[in-house]
Amino acid sequence: MDIDTITEDDMRFNPPRFSENEIAAKVKAIYGLSGLWSTLVGERDQNFRLITDGGQKYVVKIAGPDEDLDVSDFQVQALIHLEKVSPNIPVPRIIRTNAGNCLSSISDSKGVSHALRIVTYLEGIPYGEGNFPDNAHLQKIGAFQGEMVNAMAGFSHHASSHFMPWNLSNGVAVSKDLWAVAAEDVKSLAAPLLPRLRDHVLPILNASPSQVIHNDAHPYNLLRQDIESQDVTGLIDFGDMVYAPIINDLAVMATTFQRKNINDIEIVTNLLIGFHRAHPLTDEQVSLLLDAMILRLLITILLTDIKINMEAMQDPDILTDRVEAFDMLQRICRIDHDGMVNNLRAACGYN
Repeated sequence: MDIDTITEDDMRFNPPRFSENEIAAKVKAIYGLSGLWSTLVGERDQNFRLITDGGQKYVVKIAGPDEDLDVSDFQVQALIHLEKVSPNIPVPRIIRTNAGNCLSSISDSKGVSHALRIVTYLEGIPYGEGNFPDNAHLQKIGAFQGEMVNAMAGFSHHASSHFMPWNLSNGVAVSKDLWAVAAEDVKSLAAPLLPRLRDHVLPILNASPSQVIHNDAHPYNLLRQDIESQDVTGLIDFGDMVYAPIINDLAVMATTFQRKNINDIEIVTNLLIGFHRAHPLTDEQVSLLLDAMILRLLITILLTDIKINMEAMQDPDILTDRVEAFDMLQRICRIDHDGMVNNLRAACGYN
């Protein structure tokens, strides 16, 4: 895909709209499961929680009409890989159909087929709720994600390089067509950044060590036991997974684990220390982290603005994401870039 000719339509999020009864009938027929249904949020998938009469809990996911079946299989095979090579890492497990298949499908009223899969439901409270982690636990969270990178290191799939809007190194953040229709506040803030990001940062970033990464380890996808507990008990939502630079995985965490009145740099540094302890990064990778964070923030603002423009009713969570990303981008633009990079390098033992 030519990033400079990408349009808002290419970035559209289009989850399906099946009724609960339609999904319940299909799941009972092919999985033999039934029970109490409730709706879960989803950006591109339509998601339900199913609690059976026996108390087992599952997540039922129906892919959008634009998602290729190979991409759904990519996500399924990644979970199967993790179950085989790192069974102690707490992620959802794939539930097979009565026929033993990992994936099924359901057709809508227009005859369009949608991939359907079921995974186990992970209990826990997201880090986005309750007490914010202290420095020691931020390092544990970073280490958990570093261990996830290690576990995914041997995994490959032919659909791993599919176009993923949230892949911060794919060039979306510097797309000329998207910036032409961007809101004026972010356009003026980002204008001085874009030439260097496009001509210098992205080529180096895309040449850095890469593999399949989760790409969405934010505070509402990482779980803990309760609102006071700090240890990671689960990682959910593999829908943004993609083959990309490893440092991107840390950049997602570093831009989303933020809290008002808490030092951004201190949070980023502690996540980095933990990640680096579990998955050692090169000096160049560490030096790319701040720029990768900037790319993530730009994409967050661009994509949330697209969602806002396309949706008649504005989700307050989307508006909050936009405000928080813009505020953090402003803060980063005010700091000494080279000084912060050197501080991050020093935290990893690079002088």
